[in-house]
Amino acid sequence: MHFVPSTVQPPNQPTAASLITKPSTAHAIKPNATINQNIPPVIAKSKHVIEPKVVRTGEDRNWALLMKLIGDFWEDRGHLIAPMNLTTHNNDPNGIHVFVDASNIFIGFTDQLKRARGIPSYAQVPQVDLSFDALALLMERRRPVAKRVLAGSTPHLPAFDKAKAVGYECSILEKVYKARELTERQLFFKEHDRFGRPYSGGSGSETGSTPQYAPARMIEQGVDEILHLKILESVIDAEKPSTIVLATGDAAQAEYSPGFMVMVERALKKGWKVELVSWSHNISNAYKRRDWLEAWGQHFRVVYLDDYAEELLEM
Repeated sequence: MHFVPSTVQPPNQPTAASLITKPSTAHAIKPNATINQNIPPVIAKSKHVIEPKVVRTGEDRNWALLMKLIGDFWEDRGHLIAPMNLTTHNNDPNGIHVFVDASNIFIGFTDQLKRARGIPSYAQVPQVDLSFDALALLMERRRPVAKRVLAGSTPHLPAFDKAKAVGYECSILEKVYKARELTERQLFFKEHDRFGRPYSGGSGSETGSTPQYAPARMIEQGVDEILHLKILESVIDAEKPSTIVLATGDAAQAEYSPGFMVMVERALKKGWKVELVSWSHNISNAYKRRDWLEAWGQHFRVVYLDDYAEELLEM
């Protein structure tokens, strides 16, 4: 390991034996000795913590990401290795339009890091930060950009500040406490098993006339709808079709909108190309249907984030 640069060497991991606390000779308990009941027992607690698999500087991590992107997106190498961006790089009317569903991407990021480390999905872990610089490079790949939009909800994350600093129009909304009405799809799965068979004693057609609600809790409201509106603005206002880069895996109906997939389909019908940036475990199966993929061909593609999770980890 001494031949490996210190910036990329993995951290020293303690062995199982070193984690076992042994009593010293001076403090060994003697027979018939009185035990002080005021001293609380020492209980070893296991805590899941997400740490980088390879310890390296931010520069080394960004360099590794750039090299990976050049290999994976060879068609964009001209933009990725350009020594200087054009003066119209950030306001090119023919550039790409980037939209980020922050909650979907950021929650999926933590879930992916857990899977890569064998941490149960239900386990609580300290907050990990996503490098928005790295995410922006992955999504944009230094192509000329016409529009950048990010929408999310509280709590505020450091990545939101970075997104705003690099030119993203950010809408960060407060969560609200409410009982959300169930969509038709949610009602169907509430009354049917995973094979589509109705449960015995179900309400059946009664749900069609009587609204049903999920238990009240703190939820996002209006976040998806903001992105839907911004996508439609691009489709309507742009002089000619370009490329939409949409970072989300969501395809379901929103509370006040038919959902991301409907917006994507509208853009595709108008001649736009769409790149869906998502985690493989968070993407809706609707985007992977054979008839959907065959219908749009090269105009629609999915960019999976899984292979870039370690480069996205800001430590």
